[in-house]
Amino acid sequence: MCLKGNEMATQRRGVKHQNRSFAFEAKCVVMAHPDGVCHLVGFADHEFNTKTYLMLQRGFEFDEQDVELGMGTYHIEWCGQENSGYGGISQFLLERNCADITFTSGTAEALGGMERLTISFQLMSPEHSALREALEFIFEGSGCLSVADAWCLT
Repeated sequence: MCLKGNEMATQRRGVKHQNRSFAFEAKCVVMAHPDGVCHLVGFADHEFNTKTYLMLQRGFEFDEQDVELGMGTYHIEWCGQENSGYGGISQFLLERNCADITFTSGTAEALGGMERLTISFQLMSPEHSALREALEFIFEGSGCLSVADAWCLT
């Protein structure tokens, strides 16, 4: 179930998350294929002058070296490249107007203790379908994507 509003500690780069959770409203949700090399999904607080965002990417193809180095999966970036890495999500629950993300313990530690991230958004049905499809590509083979048909509580 997605949370309403920011019931968490004020966070941001390098600051410990007192409640281990953070929530924000994404006024901009983007699904793209930049330069034709990867799937990209971005959730941002604003279209321009973004301060809070989560970006997910997955290459169309991986070579043997990518796989050997642990880069043969999705890549996440939270509010800056200093908070990025490959894999690290134990569950990504997509609901009608929000996403509830649970990070693995290693990723949570790297993100200053943030174990859970809730992102609310407003999308029309075709946009939501496109988001679901993009996330299915990004998380392919990871087993972390779950899709719920219910509306989030507000």
